[in-house]
Amino acid sequence: MTQSPQTESLTNAAPTLHGRLGRIGRRISRVEEIGVVGALLIMMIALSVTTTTFLTPTNLLQVARQASYYGIMAIGMVFVMSMGDIDLSVGSILMLTNITTAMALRDGQPVLVAVLIGLSTGALCGLVNGVLSVILRIPTIIVTLGTLSIYRGLGLVISNAAPISKFPKDNWFFTVGGGHILDVPTSVVVMIVAGVLGYILYNQTAFGRRIQAIGSNLQAARFSGIRIVRHRIMAMTLMGAICALAGMVALAFLQSADPTTGQGFELLVIASTIIGGTALSGGSGSVLGAIIGALIIAVIRNGLVLLGASAYWGLTATGVVIIAAVALDYFIKRR
Repeated sequence: MTQSPQTESLTNAAPTLHGRLGRIGRRISRVEEIGVVGALLIMMIALSVTTTTFLTPTNLLQVARQASYYGIMAIGMVFVMSMGDIDLSVGSILMLTNITTAMALRDGQPVLVAVLIGLSTGALCGLVNGVLSVILRIPTIIVTLGTLSIYRGLGLVISNAAPISKFPKDNWFFTVGGGHILDVPTSVVVMIVAGVLGYILYNQTAFGRRIQAIGSNLQAARFSGIRIVRHRIMAMTLMGAICALAGMVALAFLQSADPTTGQGFELLVIASTIIGGTALSGGSGSVLGAIIGALIIAVIRNGLVLLGASAYWGLTATGVVIIAAVALDYFIKRR
């Protein structure tokens, strides 16, 4: 019995459609960040069912704003961890740049000069971290464990351990930096722009590829002609400058520089980076994943508050997520 032309056409189209869907599915599965995106969506769906206020625009923007500060710093941490290093001084650098920028604004310096002072302070702190690590030939995590206290101590000294909040009126630094751009908080816009630039630098430039090569195989990178010392120092300097950017964003929103700002941010930044898929052993990472990791942490902390749990449970939940993310990373690698 022969098939009609219409039936034969449908029969031939079915395998073609199935093949196209299969190719689309394989492409999606190869996206590195698909796991963290899925985890974020699952948590958002769960909270939208269990609470009445999570999906409101006000709350979602608040979550994004909270994530932006350590999300911005997580972009820099991707470069550091991709080399196999960890920077524990990020919270202290944020605080110190917060203080220096605020003091410049308080003393009547133009906004651009104050911003330059803040960025230079952060970059200098990162440069010191990198140089000490190279000269002393000790792991960066040990160096930054010491500079964590040094930078925070300097911030306390120059501010007399008191908040700085008396600024000239009608300063556009606070109007723009602490406001909204197209109804989106400026800090979130800064995180998005920094994420795009960080993605290009990490994935599309020789610098990013060399950073990954150093973390993947140090000896092979050295034999291939990569200048290890230069790139380690450059990555740490970049980390410091990004911390300064986060510090100024926080200053613009809070309109005050407090010596306690940034305490505990080390955990949040490292957690965001690990959750986002950057390997602790180095060699690979994801800028987009780090930002999504920051959003996951912010969603967890916000969800606990909406569900009536103590905000202090946020630290516990963050620790659990870190262990789960690292365990999953090692499991995948063993497979």
